[in-house]
Amino acid sequence: MFVGQYEHTLDEKGRVVLPPDFRESLGARAYVVRLGERLGIWDEETFATVSAEWEAHRRASVLDAVSFRKLTGETQRVKVDSAGRITINKSLLEGFPLGQPVVLTGSLSRIEVWPSELFHAVHDSEQASADVSAALDRMGL
Repeated sequence: MFVGQYEHTLDEKGRVVLPPDFRESLGARAYVVRLGERLGIWDEETFATVSAEWEAHRRASVLDAVSFRKLTGETQRVKVDSAGRITINKSLLEGFPLGQPVVLTGSLSRIEVWPSELFHAVHDSEQASADVSAALDRMGL
């Protein structure tokens, strides 16, 4: 399970250090997928479930064939190196300024990687805090 929020630098080679807590849960290999303006990173076991869901959606015509091929074709399998880093393909990093901070945030079943500026613009507002509070109220928490 991935929880917490960390800020690290995405170096010029497209490498980012994963926080120790994330490395422990992630294991030696992972899958990176572009999710709009952010990236999603799944451990191998969870990604097997996610990819099976994609396949089921494709078969049910919820996900069209072109989108399915784009999604699977752009997915990258990565290895965590001895320094705790992963190297992300340049094609997945469009919109991510190299040499700049990124936010790695836990999203329970996956890690999300955001350009720092975008993350803070979206998540640091009073409205975002109010939305979280309202969601917790709706869930009875």
